[in-house]
Amino acid sequence: MTRLQQPDEPPPGIEWRKRRDLVRKGLKGLEYLPKSGTGWSMTMAAMAYSQQRRAGRADLNRWAVMHGAAASGRYAELGSRALVLWHGTSAARADKIREVGLYPKKGVWATAEPSLAHSFSRNRGSAFAAGSAMFVLVFDREDIEIPFEMAGEKDTLRFRSPVGPENFEYILWDDRIDFVGARRSRRPKPFGLARFKRVSGRWVPRSRPPVRLDAEHSYEDLRGWLDQSIRRVVTMQGGASAIEIFSSLYATIDPVEALRHDDIFDAMDRVCAAGRFERWGGRLFRGKADPG
Repeated sequence: MTRLQQPDEPPPGIEWRKRRDLVRKGLKGLEYLPKSGTGWSMTMAAMAYSQQRRAGRADLNRWAVMHGAAASGRYAELGSRALVLWHGTSAARADKIREVGLYPKKGVWATAEPSLAHSFSRNRGSAFAAGSAMFVLVFDREDIEIPFEMAGEKDTLRFRSPVGPENFEYILWDDRIDFVGARRSRRPKPFGLARFKRVSGRWVPRSRPPVRLDAEHSYEDLRGWLDQSIRRVVTMQGGASAIEIFSSLYATIDPVEALRHDDIFDAMDRVCAAGRFERWGGRLFRGKADPG
């Protein structure tokens, strides 16, 4: 996948302040976004999958293609037998792990909850100034041959033997997702990268409009791309949380500076029905009914 521009990060030692106004509006997952624009990051992708999981509708391949990454053939083949686990590490170690696998000293920890893996990755990357990375692992839950035990946090496993690279499907870097599985699935197709340029103070498509979004839709300008892209996310998911919409949009636009938070909120107002609160703690947005 094409490397996207590195998002602006706060200065070292300064944490983003929690935006309680967004929490009150039910926009969970967005509460730590800075008020200015921000590019794609593994934080957004991890929180998007976490929201899907808590809502009981997590699907690894839908999540991947919404972020412009290939769908996993292994995950599609396993179906309900697929066990998806996340492992946080440092960016400095990720390439070596991809090559040789994970070798335990006191155990290899992996979790079904991506926010836990993300927390470990971020802490490790900060402590050693080595950057952050996350692995997405897929196992056959009916045939896990690697010895493991439940450890610590709920849904966290500790493997007592090496975990080979054949179990790796994705690596999340701060600015992209790499598919590293053995084979891709033909369906669903990854969302393409929309490219824009600035002309006379306006962001316009690099290609001559109308620009093809998918097999059925096209767009003329940034507003059109936003509306069509949000409809695509909520349709694919049967409804989506705010963090899913934000994460997918920022993962599939270049440059990220073309997109502002307020532009996304305005587009959500145009194309989404009023989101209702769900028991997992956020709002679920659906597309407005077509006129008539």
